[in-house]
Amino acid sequence: MATEDKTPLREGAPSNSGRTTKTADRSKVARNRVIAGVVAVVVVLIAIFLLTRGGGVLQNIINPPPPPGKVNFQLKNSTFIATQLEGDIQAQKDGAKATAVAVRNQLDVLFDKAYVDPGSWGDTGEIGNLFTDGAKAQLKDDVATITLGANAGGTYDSVDPGKSTMRVRTLTDPHGNALRSAADISFTGLAKHDDGTYTEITVTGTFFFVKDGDTWKIEGYRLDRTEKHAKAPVSRSPTGSPTGVAS
Repeated sequence: MATEDKTPLREGAPSNSGRTTKTADRSKVARNRVIAGVVAVVVVLIAIFLLTRGGGVLQNIINPPPPPGKVNFQLKNSTFIATQLEGDIQAQKDGAKATAVAVRNQLDVLFDKAYVDPGSWGDTGEIGNLFTDGAKAQLKDDVATITLGANAGGTYDSVDPGKSTMRVRTLTDPHGNALRSAADISFTGLAKHDDGTYTEITVTGTFFFVKDGDTWKIEGYRLDRTEKHAKAPVSRSPTGSPTGVAS
């Protein structure tokens, strides 16, 4: 008499599901390895891009360049214009010289904020207190010359001020009291763009000052700005030897 081939041992024997689970685990491990490999390749490609991109973004993060210097106008000449033929010449000379120094200090602050400090690029509000109320209304229309530009943050990385000069003429009364002043200026700066290239920025023109209490403020200006391609500065090792040249 035939019976089904079933025994408690056979019924309790494990199925081949264990083999299936091991196969699925192996597939999962292999898939994870592939994903990890792809991620590693992407990371390497990004690092290569950052290292070879103009200026070396990653290099700037690891070894940031020194901060730009401060604007320091050199006072080339200081003269007075007398309102009357007779007067104390020495007092007028002294008054003109003191005024020239005060005017220079104001322009140092102006160009530091407007052209050198990235935190205030294109922000005419940061320089408004250097101008009379009447002159403030003109600033937004002249943002491309009175500052580095409205969109400077999307174009430039830094501006390092170069040699800048000024000549000051001051209108004085017979006793040497300064009434008004005009400063003819030439400002230069080496600008590094966000693509690693460099340009030289030059601003020339005249600022007109008037006394406001104890402060000299700008009541008007005529400015021209030019920009031309420039070579990158030669970096130097601690021993002073050049380590790189411009492209």
